[in-house]
Amino acid sequence: MRTNIRKWGNSAGAIIPAAALAKSGLKLGECVDIIAEDGQITIKTHTPEYSLDDLLAATSASAVKLTDEDKEWLGDLPVGRELI
Repeated sequence: MRTNIRKWGNSAGAIIPAAALAKSGLKLGECVDIIAEDGQITIKTHTPEYSLDDLLAATSASAVKLTDEDKEWLGDLPVGRELI
């Protein structure tokens, strides 16, 4: 499939034909990553990466329920080669 690059405000854009969009599995409104290298532009589905700190910050304390078993070992000292 062929299309042209067009001016779009202060940027440029290309129309993605419906058949190409359907074949790619991408959907309207989906977040994508654009990689430009070696004379090519690649559009890929964006897969967010979260750190443990990000996930913990987004979790309310009321969502974490500790069982009695959890509480038993939670304050224990390392017994092997655990990373702290």
